[in-house]
Amino acid sequence: MTFAWKRTAALIVAVSVVFGTGACGDKAGDSGSGTPAAATATSSKAPEPKDVLLGSLAQYDKGVYAANFTSHDGSGQAAIDAPKKQAYIKIASTDPEAAFTMEVLLVEPDAYVKMNMGELAKLPGMQQLNGKTWMHIDRTKVKDGGSLGIATDETDMLDLKALLQGAQSVQAAGDHKYSGTLDLAKGADSPMTDEDVVKALGDKAATVPFTATLDAQGQLTELLIDVPAAGETKAHQLKLTMTEYGTATVPAKPTGKAVVEAPANVYDIFNG
Repeated sequence: MTFAWKRTAALIVAVSVVFGTGACGDKAGDSGSGTPAAATATSSKAPEPKDVLLGSLAQYDKGVYAANFTSHDGSGQAAIDAPKKQAYIKIASTDPEAAFTMEVLLVEPDAYVKMNMGELAKLPGMQQLNGKTWMHIDRTKVKDGGSLGIATDETDMLDLKALLQGAQSVQAAGDHKYSGTLDLAKGADSPMTDEDVVKALGDKAATVPFTATLDAQGQLTELLIDVPAAGETKAHQLKLTMTEYGTATVPAKPTGKAVVEAPANVYDIFNG
């Protein structure tokens, strides 16, 4: 599960950098009503399917939402409240050679991590990696936090805009549904995708089929990506479900005996 260590650590730092900027307001062109800009155009001409698809991210852009996602060897969930500078991300690996869970909680200015490393938690110095203890992270000890190239107005925590902006052959596929192809390489920072799989796909990574479902308000609610077999990885489906636009709640930060300071080996994981 390539994304699990490196990408999760990158997500931690990325959220930290983003929230440190305080730039999480509405994007230009947002109507604030939950209705995509394309759907409110005064022109009598029907909007292009791709414009509707991109418009479905208008509320996502505002930075308050919940999500569930699956990859070929893992799953995860997230709750983001950018205006309050809070985020929660959980990733679980089902890879038999690297099964673990990791939770990240950011409640500005604090960061917390909880890991369950299974049998590895029995090793000396790893006892706190049992999935029961929240560890407080000193962000100054996480290297390269300011050199990730994160834009000062970044709110695309799931890399959805990069994926959908690269969509090709978009067409209506039923009631509130749209289909086409995506370039998975353009969603390299998505927690759903695996960089090794994208690399193994080669040119095929640029034309992977997808189906997107929007709700009655034109907001993206589900994204299904049908990834073909690549190398040793069997064909599989990536699934993203978006919920709680504008109402998502991030868990409260741990207190008292529920939290300890992170040991050095945790920083070694993020900085390795």
